[in-house]
Amino acid sequence: MLIKCDEENYLKYIDDDPVRPNLFEDDFVRFRGNFCVYADVDKDEFGFTVNAIVCVAICPFLPQSEKQLRLYASGDMGEGLGIMEELLDEEDTRAGIVLCPYSLWSYKKGSGKRLINDLLESVPMLYPEVDHVITMSPPTKMAMKFHIGNGAALLFPNEETVNYEYDIPDDPIVIH
Repeated sequence: MLIKCDEENYLKYIDDDPVRPNLFEDDFVRFRGNFCVYADVDKDEFGFTVNAIVCVAICPFLPQSEKQLRLYASGDMGEGLGIMEELLDEEDTRAGIVLCPYSLWSYKKGSGKRLINDLLESVPMLYPEVDHVITMSPPTKMAMKFHIGNGAALLFPNEETVNYEYDIPDDPIVIH
């Protein structure tokens, strides 16, 4: 089951982030403003068991570096947007609002895939303003295999990251 995480109950899981453990000085950033954390959970008699976590940012640009995400989180995008203008071709059709998964990890086999798919199905309902779902993934074979295997298309390989784009489904699911 897909849930949106709050910092009070889920901040402790950010310590397990193997992808971007030191992205922000203060991990509360991941839960505030245009930054969100979602989890795939199973409900049991004791509450919830967390199977996987994904951290996302909703951006008016396509993030291609950790520096750009930090600038965006701090509100100082003058420099960050200048970098984006240099990186992206003027005719790039992916302009608009981007939901950007920038870190994902799982505790149970198959739950990362389920989390991404549930999040994608929820985008039209949760974020109707979002035009694209594009990751900011590490440049690893494991990340490539995961995203391509889940139906994403390779967009931009960069020095620090690789962007993969997912299609947004037409039929949303309900978030709990």
